[in-house]
Amino acid sequence: MMGEAVAADAQNELDGATLSSGMFLPGLGAPITPFGSGDFCMPTRSPASPANADGDRVPDSVRIAFTGCGFAAGTEADTVRGTIDIVDPTPAVADRSVKTVFTDLTWVHVRDGKVRSLVVNGTRETDRDASVISQIEKDFKSTYTFPDGSTASHDRTWNSTFTADAAGSIQPDAPLPSGKLSIDGTSTWTHGTNSYSLTVSTDPVLHYNASCSARPKFDAGTIKSTVTRNGATSNVTIAFTACGQFTVTRS
Repeated sequence: MMGEAVAADAQNELDGATLSSGMFLPGLGAPITPFGSGDFCMPTRSPASPANADGDRVPDSVRIAFTGCGFAAGTEADTVRGTIDIVDPTPAVADRSVKTVFTDLTWVHVRDGKVRSLVVNGTRETDRDASVISQIEKDFKSTYTFPDGSTASHDRTWNSTFTADAAGSIQPDAPLPSGKLSIDGTSTWTHGTNSYSLTVSTDPVLHYNASCSARPKFDAGTIKSTVTRNGATSNVTIAFTACGQFTVTRS
């Protein structure tokens, strides 16, 4: 479970990474949960015409709300609810920096009567240009519910850097191009009454493949975690081998 969640959170680093105005949400044309797929609905945006003092693509503040968003096919169904606030951290300076605040952003996936869900809360600050995206997350929390009914949370403080394979190919409010993702930081994984401290890095860095249809959209690279609990230390390695495929090794 820990390995699956850490892999999903690595993918989540890139969801909405090019987001600026909220007029279009990259990655949200379909559910961005690691568990589901399918069509999606358009969220609401308020205010409809937010202020933009510096005239860049990032408004001073706008809220994107997901209500009544869902998709069902056969024995599967996805729903999404919650809000994302998009804030310009430099409202007097025209640039590409943006702060996104996630409040109870919830994905629920049902398959054959079994439910998985993910709830995201926290703040992410992003600085971008056409080739590189740098992000900082502090106390960013993902809460998981698994098909067996158990729950877990991953509360992390991560720094990440995405570098496009083709320089100059990152465009605001457009799908992210292929590129390399490095992550480093610390986190706390809690499952039931057990709590673990993690130190996370990528070596080699992850390769994001924009053409992947399966999540996580990494086809190479490794996440290495040093895990500590009650003074005992172990290592967890997550190696990505192809789109949506990875192996978890513990030592």
